[in-house]
This record gives sequence, structure tokens and C-alpha cells, in this order.
Amino acid sequence: MKVKVKFFASLTEVFGDREREVELGEGARIKDLLDALCDSSRCRQNVFDDSGKIKMRIQIMKNRMPIQSFDGISTRLEEGDVISIIPPMFAG
Repeated sequence: MKVKVKFFASLTEVFGDREREVELGEGARIKDLLDALCDSSRCRQNVFDDSGKIKMRIQIMKNRMPIQSFDGISTRLEEGDVISIIPPMFAG
């Protein structure tokens, strides 16, 4: 399945894009997407804390709804989903 990922503010520099289309296996979750996207130590340091959890202040949206409205990082992805990854203190 394919999902579109949008990066905002400083994360465009971290990920090297404003948008990216990612191919994942059926049944993939937000955590699987983040593992696929964070393929460098710099990227992982910007997204995950030292314990391997997503940094608290990074906001991740699925189709304009916070993933906390679903199952957090265990939220299942579906074909055509749009995922937004927003860094802390983004004001625009």
C-alpha cells in the first residue's frame, strides 16, 4: 500500500523533502512507517527519544486527525492515507 507523508518546518531538512510517498506492506502501522522513514541516526535523533519512543512534542496526524485519536503509534495505515509529521513549536 502507498501512503503520502508530509513534513513541516525543520523536519523538511531532516527528511530531505516536503512530501514523500512511501510503500508499506498491508497491515502496517505508524511505527512501521517511522522505522522506514528514519533511516539515518540524525533522523532518528530528531524523531525518537533515547528510549526509542517518539518525542513527546512531535505531532503526527493521520488524515488531519492526531494519531492519539486512534491508537497512537499502533494506528493502522490504509492505502491513500496522508500522514503529517510536525515538529515542536510549529506555528504556521
